[in-house]
Amino acid sequence: MLDINQLLFKMLEFRKKTLDFYSYYVPGIVIDRTKRPKRVNLFIQGIILRIWLLIEPFSFRRKLPKYVFSTSRYTDLILTLPPKEVMVMGGRKELIFCLKNGYQFYWLGLIFYGFNQFIFSEKNSLFSLVIVSLRKMFLKDINKRYLFLYNDCMPDGMTLSFALESIPKLNIICIQHGMSSPPLSEFKVDRYVVGESCQFNLLWDISQKKPYKSDTDHASFVLGLPYEVYPPQSHSREVILLGDCGKGSDLIQYFYALFNFCHLYRILKKAGIDVSYRPHPQDDIEYVQSIFSNVCITQKNELLTSNRRVFIGFKSSLLFEAREFGHLAIGLDSKDSERIRAFDVDFELSSDNFENLPELVLDIFEKSTFAEVDEIKNLKSRFIRCLNQIDDSSPNNEADSLII
Repeated sequence: MLDINQLLFKMLEFRKKTLDFYSYYVPGIVIDRTKRPKRVNLFIQGIILRIWLLIEPFSFRRKLPKYVFSTSRYTDLILTLPPKEVMVMGGRKELIFCLKNGYQFYWLGLIFYGFNQFIFSEKNSLFSLVIVSLRKMFLKDINKRYLFLYNDCMPDGMTLSFALESIPKLNIICIQHGMSSPPLSEFKVDRYVVGESCQFNLLWDISQKKPYKSDTDHASFVLGLPYEVYPPQSHSREVILLGDCGKGSDLIQYFYALFNFCHLYRILKKAGIDVSYRPHPQDDIEYVQSIFSNVCITQKNELLTSNRRVFIGFKSSLLFEAREFGHLAIGLDSKDSERIRAFDVDFELSSDNFENLPELVLDIFEKSTFAEVDEIKNLKSRFIRCLNQIDDSSPNNEADSLII
């Protein structure tokens, strides 16, 4: 197990790698992650952190559950597990979720405040105590454990993945939260892949396996979508244009995609086709509502499980999700696009042929050419299969199969 100074150096190197990568491909992320908190906020966080570190040894004396999640965003996965075997880390949202469902809770503010002290105030001592506290908690009971992260580049995921990587019988697993597409050109900086520092990765699709390591210390397995898939049973004559990114991610790509969507929106409307624009999660909804007369803000689950539609986009993860649910996916391609799509679509349309889109859509509506969806196993069985694969591949685990 690395000593604290070695660990902090390793984390700094990894953070630099992720920031270098995002500074070239998604510069808006770097601006957000390197923004220094106000001095008074850092001071208050330091006080809160000191108080918490004093009382924390007395506040958490229970046995550490078998399954630990660093977020509540994978609600469907969490709900497949016995409540007494689950702990969710996070903030106010996760606390409410745990109180409602009978899960243990752990406050992640400890990590964020410590990380801020380390990065922005250069005070290693407080963050070192946070790491020691985490290690003690996970070392209390050396039984097989699973720690699920949704990233390893944010303060919480980075700290947990590096600080706990040598804990015996602890499997650190990053669950993919979106489809990743590589750029067309060669990488200008060292490539970073979300979850690359974790021992295991659970992926949406086999197409996502390529950039991940595959050796005795790393393995990736296909979970599929991290929620239940219920294909819709009826059809509609509606088209959804899928926003590609946000202004804070890649300004050039954002306005390039928006320009194309405005063009497609106009020609579909002119042809009498019911069309709406679906903002990307990073999008400014008020801004796009000033551009498009019909903006779709329906909850994703409701959108995907209701009537079958035609979804159109460049490389949005939602385009992949829609096709998995049995909707029809049209992929837009352009020589000016900086990235390629890493998954299949039903039809591809180049920017040179955008004027032919209404004809294609109307033909789809008339023929109802929506492909039948292969039967997808329920989430619980897919999740158990992946955990059994992790057990089989990890030298630190017993060889028993998991039954929940």
